Amino acid sequence: MRRTAEEAAQTRQSILDAALLVFSKKGYHATRLTDIAQEAEVTRGAIYHHFDNKAKLYEALLDEASAMGSDAVQQAMAGGGSFAEICGRILSSSLAVLETNVQMRQIMELSLFKIGFDPELAELDEARQQQAVTTVEAIAQMMQAGIANGDLKPNLDALDAARAFIAYQNGLIMLWLTNRQAFSIGERAAQFAEIFLEGIVA
Repeated sequence: MRRTAEEAAQTRQSILDAALLVFSKKGYHATRLTDIAQEAEVTRGAIYHHFDNKAKLYEALLDEASAMGSDAVQQAMAGGGSFAEICGRILSSSLAVLETNVQMRQIMELSLFKIGFDPELAELDEARQQQAVTTVEAIAQMMQAGIANGDLKPNLDALDAARAFIAYQNGLIMLWLTNRQAFSIGERAAQFAEIFLEGIVA
């Protein structure tokens, strides 16, 4: 039974890897489950065994990227130090991981540039919008704690700081993904974090 479970997990991952490859080549809308099945060397039935539809496949890829990003954040927080040091590591690690983790980079490129509008993704888009609100609120709480303990400027608006943090991060990611030859986001990550922190640290 254990071997069967392991094989099922391997098949599921093979399907996800194939989906990412085909989505990246053809875009979400033009990709058919048959294309993914051929790339993964499985049947369409095997795909339906693990995923209800193409949208669920894409959602699973986003979940993988989210888990990778969360791991990077947890490692940054585990290092300890002042609020500014932790915040700087969170920002720099979330940028640097894109250069070292090819899978995460491909998923980010897919979600930003190769999805477009598709009615079957409406439910997922709504969930992502709510997740974005939750993320802003969580970062705002972190910023508020920094204000309260004197690490951040006392007149700083925590929500504005959270929005600026996310916008700064996402802007750098999009800029780099658009032209990766222009600069190394991994090598410059710490400097980018320092520039942002100069605007909010007390």
